[in-house]
Amino acid sequence: MIDKEIISSLRPVHAALNLVVMFLFWYQAFLGFRIRKARKAGGLNPTSLKRHRKTGPVLALLAVAGYLGGAVLGYLDNGRLLKYPLHFLNGTAIVMLIIATVVISRSIAVKDTRLRTLHMTLGLLLLCLYALQVFLGIGIISQDFR
Repeated sequence: MIDKEIISSLRPVHAALNLVVMFLFWYQAFLGFRIRKARKAGGLNPTSLKRHRKTGPVLALLAVAGYLGGAVLGYLDNGRLLKYPLHFLNGTAIVMLIIATVVISRSIAVKDTRLRTLHMTLGLLLLCLYALQVFLGIGIISQDFR
């Protein structure tokens, strides 16, 4: 079994990684809105488009890694996944939204505004759930100091 001290040292690492990933998703959203604005104006922003397309899959993998790391830490620390059920279920919802967003992004055709709008809507929902996840995580960390 892994030492409890190591596990408690890894919890802030999990929090920091996922906080950084959340901010990177906000940056990703900024790029997406920049692309959308340029597209609606009849132009194209190739730099933002290239960054958005290259960064998206990397962020998706980082987010899933952060989720799995948190699940493993929670299980090793408590012997169960659902000691913090809202945090775990919200994280699961985030991962499902990420997977859906990536799948949809791979299906977007040049003139397909319906899938673009769905991609944006899922992305916005993802940002909201990430903010909630951070709030829930801060509650968990604050319990350590009581």
